[in-house]
Amino acid sequence: MNKFYSTLAAIAVLTSGNILAQDATALTNSLDATSAFDCSYDVKDADNTILLNGSSATQIFTACTDGKLLEVSLDIKGLNDRGTYTVEVRSMNGEILNLASFKKEQVLDGKVVLPMETHVKSGARYILNVTAETGYDLSLRSKQGPMGTLTIDGTPYRGQLAGQFGFKTVNATTLANDEGRVAYGGDDSITPLNKSANGLCNTEVYNHTGRIVSTGESIVQTFTACSNGFLSQTSVQIQHIDADFVGRLFIKDPHNTVLLSQEVTARNVRDGVLVVPMNIKVREGFTYKIGVKSIYETRLAVQANNKPADALGTCTFNGTELETNLCFSALVRENQNDDDPSTFIESTLKVIAFPNPFENELGIRIDGIEEGKVIVQLIDFTGNVLRADLINIDPDNKVITFNTDDIDEVGFYSLRVVHGDKVTHTTVIKH
Repeated sequence: MNKFYSTLAAIAVLTSGNILAQDATALTNSLDATSAFDCSYDVKDADNTILLNGSSATQIFTACTDGKLLEVSLDIKGLNDRGTYTVEVRSMNGEILNLASFKKEQVLDGKVVLPMETHVKSGARYILNVTAETGYDLSLRSKQGPMGTLTIDGTPYRGQLAGQFGFKTVNATTLANDEGRVAYGGDDSITPLNKSANGLCNTEVYNHTGRIVSTGESIVQTFTACSNGFLSQTSVQIQHIDADFVGRLFIKDPHNTVLLSQEVTARNVRDGVLVVPMNIKVREGFTYKIGVKSIYETRLAVQANNKPADALGTCTFNGTELETNLCFSALVRENQNDDDPSTFIESTLKVIAFPNPFENELGIRIDGIEEGKVIVQLIDFTGNVLRADLINIDPDNKVITFNTDDIDEVGFYSLRVVHGDKVTHTTVIKH
């Protein structure tokens, strides 16, 4: 594509010899009549490779005109002969605006070109999400650069995907709603700090304005604990769930430590709500995370609310921050003994195993004590100790993990946890 440089760019070339056409990233205006685009966003001179396999690359880009994103091209280093790869354009609310897929035969000279016809607004940000199914490699070229616009499976990546976004200007009066939003429908939007007389408080985003679809990408929402006490239940509003859905719900603390990771299926959803009971100590004013992620590439769509006045935290899709909130609730049972979390009294030793059923790895979380040494044993039902370890419990260290790769027999096992004269048995199942 022939490039048109602004007067400022031309002066820069004449005075400094800095030829902008060689920049790795360039926003260009094409004024000749033969060009398909009125402007484009290009990332050139790739110097890195990103390998996807059962994972996603999520790139933020900005529209350079009011009109349409006509075309997306990606620089490809390699891909599997039998794989089918998915490319989504999403709004910053997580809504899918357009969807395309490609195979190896569509890649010519290391590039795949995908028509999109997606309505966009000048200066607005959008998301490109590229996914490779498990077992099928896809190597994307990228250009090293600042962090902030690209994540790989939720992890920030330094740089951008190499390729081109081509735009065409369209009269604004002909544009459809590019956000894909539905009507707000009522003003019963949130119950941010709903405290009751029975010692419970609830943090909730309720009324939905859209949805976020995932086939393996994580959707994570932050929230602030409304009281000192115990997080006893979390729920997520579900718009769609595959009948064979298998996924995971997790809770993380302010240090990003996993407090709970539990397998969930379609059977856990009742009347459009996924409800997971738990017993996790939380502190008022501290920020926690609730996340959901589908596994085995099953499809999940969660309800979301994009009204800024209703926001109770931030929501991310595959590590990319959205301009919407997950519709969720976090129910905290308030501590009745003292407002100081250091004085919490937990009457019994509590053991949470995750996932349960387990396969190659079994995590064990110990609650009910603030500190001390605990012996954890995994035992079969003939009394054989298969795994054993000693953990020094403190507020930041309450989880132990056993590798169970070599445990082949499917069935029931027992976790025995010993702390002083207290012994707790918990039944777990090998998947």
